[in-house]
Amino acid sequence: MSKFYAALVAGLLLATGAYAADQKIAAPDIKKNLEAAASDPAKVTAYCAMSKKMDEIGDDEKKAEAAGDQIDGYFKVLGDDFENAWDAGQDAADGSPEATAMDQAVATLDAKCK
Repeated sequence: MSKFYAALVAGLLLATGAYAADQKIAAPDIKKNLEAAASDPAKVTAYCAMSKKMDEIGDDEKKAEAAGDQIDGYFKVLGDDFENAWDAGQDAADGSPEATAMDQAVATLDAKCK
């Protein structure tokens, strides 16, 4: 999943009020919390469905707005630790250890999607 789609989801969460409060999460914790979903079949299913939905949305803001509740539902399945780590990874500057941890964790999860 590209950073654009992830940023789009973060924007949706902010718009719906579900965006977690600003938290500083270190790179190792971002990676650990995101990759923890890879060992839970229900979370893998939710992540893969969310990723597919974000691919379908693309750059279309109307589609993104319409899918907001569905994306929120995926985050509920994925859990607070996942969502907080996701948010921290999205807020991280490109090339930072936190952004790198996010990219690595997302690659691990993407490999689980069929």
